[in-house]
Amino acid sequence: MNLYNVLLRYPTLRTLLNFRTNIAAFSFITCSVPLFLMGHVTMGIAFSLGSISCGFADTSSVTKYRILDFCIAIPVFFLISLGTEAVFPHSVLFVISLTVVSFSLFMLAVLSPRLGAIGFASILLAIYAMLLHLDGRPIWLVPLWLTCGALWYIFWQALAIYFLPNQESKDILSDLYQAIAKKLITHDHGFIFSSDKNELFIKSAQLRSQIAGLSHTLEGRIHQQFTAGEDSAKLQDIYRFLKVAERINEQTRLLYFIPTSNLQQTCPEWLDKIHQATLKISQYLEQVTVDNVHRINVPSIDFEELRQYTIQENIKEEALAALSYINKLDIIYLTLQQLNQQTSQTLSSSIIKPIVVSWKWRELASKLTSQITLKSSYFRHALRGTLSLATGLIIVRTLNLDFGFWTLMTSLLVLRPNLSMTWTRLLQRLTGTICGLLVVVALLHFQVSTSILPFIFCIAVILFFHTSARHYGFAVFCVTLFVFAGFSLNGQGDNILLPRLDSTVLGVFLPLLFVFILSPGWNKKLFPTQLTATTTGYIDYLVSLKMYVADKSDSTATQLQRHYQDCVVNDTNLFDHWMGYLGEPHRKSQTGEHILLCSRSSNIILRILTQLNENKQSLSLDSTIDSDLDSVIASLTELDKTLKKSQNHTELFKHISKQEKLIYQSFIYIENEIYKLDNHTLLQLLAKEVDLFTSAIKVNNI
Repeated sequence: MNLYNVLLRYPTLRTLLNFRTNIAAFSFITCSVPLFLMGHVTMGIAFSLGSISCGFADTSSVTKYRILDFCIAIPVFFLISLGTEAVFPHSVLFVISLTVVSFSLFMLAVLSPRLGAIGFASILLAIYAMLLHLDGRPIWLVPLWLTCGALWYIFWQALAIYFLPNQESKDILSDLYQAIAKKLITHDHGFIFSSDKNELFIKSAQLRSQIAGLSHTLEGRIHQQFTAGEDSAKLQDIYRFLKVAERINEQTRLLYFIPTSNLQQTCPEWLDKIHQATLKISQYLEQVTVDNVHRINVPSIDFEELRQYTIQENIKEEALAALSYINKLDIIYLTLQQLNQQTSQTLSSSIIKPIVVSWKWRELASKLTSQITLKSSYFRHALRGTLSLATGLIIVRTLNLDFGFWTLMTSLLVLRPNLSMTWTRLLQRLTGTICGLLVVVALLHFQVSTSILPFIFCIAVILFFHTSARHYGFAVFCVTLFVFAGFSLNGQGDNILLPRLDSTVLGVFLPLLFVFILSPGWNKKLFPTQLTATTTGYIDYLVSLKMYVADKSDSTATQLQRHYQDCVVNDTNLFDHWMGYLGEPHRKSQTGEHILLCSRSSNIILRILTQLNENKQSLSLDSTIDSDLDSVIASLTELDKTLKKSQNHTELFKHISKQEKLIYQSFIYIENEIYKLDNHTLLQLLAKEVDLFTSAIKVNNI
C-alpha cells in the first residue's frame, strides 16, 4: 500500500493531500519565496496575492470552461487593479468608482456562479492593489505583478490538470466516503455509549447535511463534464462510486438502533460482534478510493453467523431491532462489493445542462435588471457588500488609518448571504485574528530570527489553504502569521499589531450592520416556509408512489426517485435552518428546541418514506394500500393547509409548545417500532404521525 493510501487512514493527514489546495499553496510558495530570497519582497507579495485571487476565480470542473474563465479573469484582473491605482489619490472618485465597480462585480453572480466567482476574486484583487499602493510607483507596475501572479497559478493548474485529470473530483469523492463512514459510526454509537436520542439525531443530521453538500457538488461537476463531452473511463468510475455512496447513505437512514440495558446484559458478545462488523465497514469506507479499490480488500464479515446467534426467548422481541440493523448493514456490505465491478454507467439523458452564459447583450441586460429588487438575494447581497466596502473606504480615508484597507478585505470575506452565516464568520474572524496576534506578540518578544520568517511564511500559507474551507477561524490565524512574516521581511513587522486588530474589528462590524439593516433573513421567520415546502415535497412523493404502484414503468420509477431525492433535500434544509438559528445572536433556547422538534418529526416522516421507498417493488395496488395512501396524502394536505394559514413564526412555535410532550412521545414510539412494521402499518402510522403534528399546530379561528 502506497503512502497516499496509508495517509487515507488518518482524516487529518488526508486533508493535506487535497488537490486544489495543494496546487494553490504550491503556486503561492513558488512565486513568492524565490522573490523574497532575491530581496524583491513587495513583488513577491504581489505575485502571491495575484495567485490567491486566481484561485478564488477558478471554480469550473470543465477544461474548456476553465480556459474561458481564465481568459476573462486575466484582463479583468489587470484592468481592475490598474483602475484602483489610477483613482487611488482621488478620494471622492475612489469611493464612487469602488461603489459602482464592486456592485457590478457582485451582480455577475446573476449570470452564472462562475462569473460570480470571478467578480468576487476581482474585488479581492482590487483590495490587494490598495494594500500594495505606494506613491511615486508607476501605476501599471502593481497590476502587472498581480496579473503575473495569477498567470503563475494558471501555469501550475494547467500542469496539474494534464498530469492528474479528475483529481479534484476524486478528492471530493474521498471526502464523501469519509463523511459516510463517520455517519455509520454515529449510528453505531449506541452499542458502546448511552446517548441521548436528540444528540444522536443532531450528529447524524450534521453529517447528513455534509454528505448532501458533497454529493450535490460532485454530481454537478460530473454532469458538467459529461455534458461538455469530457467522458472517460475514470470519470465513469467516479460517477459509479457516487451512485454507490448515495445508496449506502440511503440505507444509513434506517440504521437507528440503541440496545436496551436488558439486551446489553444478556448478549454482550453478540452486540460486540455487530459493533465490530460496523467498524470494519466504516474503516473500509474511510480508505477506499477510485484508485485503490482493486488493491484493498473488502472486509470479511459473516452476516449469517450474526443472524443465527442464539437468543433467549424472553428478549427475542428486543432483539428484533438488532436483527433489522444487521439486515441493513448487510445491504450496505453488498453495495460496497459493487465498487470492485468494472461495469461503466452512463448518465441519464435527462441531465440538466451546465449553466452557460448567453452573450446576447439584450438577454444579459434583461437578466440583470430583473434582479434589481430587494426580493432578489443577489441584489441584497451585492447591496450589502457594496455598502460595506464603500463605508469602509470612507472611514479609512477620513481617519487616515494605517493599513486601513484590511478593513475592506475583512468585510468582503466576512459578509455572507444571511445574518446567521455572517455572525458565525464574524466570530471566527475575530477569534482567529486575536489568537494570531498573540502569537505575533510572542514572536516579537523573543525577536525571532529573520532567517526563520520564510519558514513561518510557507507553513502558515500551506495551513491556510488546507483549512480555509473547513476551519475558517484557524485559517484566519494562519493568515495573521503569514501577514506578519511577509511584513517583517519587508521591515514592517512591528507596525501591524494594532492596525490589524483595529481593521478586523471595523471590518467585521460593517457587514453585520448592513445585514441587520437589509433583510437579515432570521431563520425562525423563514422556518415555517421551509416546513411548508418540506410537507409539499412529501405529498408529491406519495402521489408519485401511488402512480408507481399502479404503473411500475421506468418513467414513473424515475419520477418517484426524483421526488424522493427532493424529500431528502427538503428535510436536510429543515435541519440546516435549526443549525442556522444556533448561529444567530440573541437566540432563545425554547425556539431552538421547537425547530429541532419539527426537524426530528420531519425526519421520522422521511424515514418512513425511506422504508416505503425500499419496499416499493413489493407494493401492489389493492384497496388497502390505495386507501392507506389516500389517507396519508389527505393528512399531509391538511397539514400543508394549516402551515400555509399560520406562516407567522410566533404563532407556529406557540402552538407547537402546547403539544410538545405529545409529539415527542409519538416519534419515540415510531423510532422504536418502525423496523418491525409492514407497508400497511407504516402508512397507517405515517397518517397518525401527521395528524398528531397537525393538531399540535392547529390555529383556531382561521
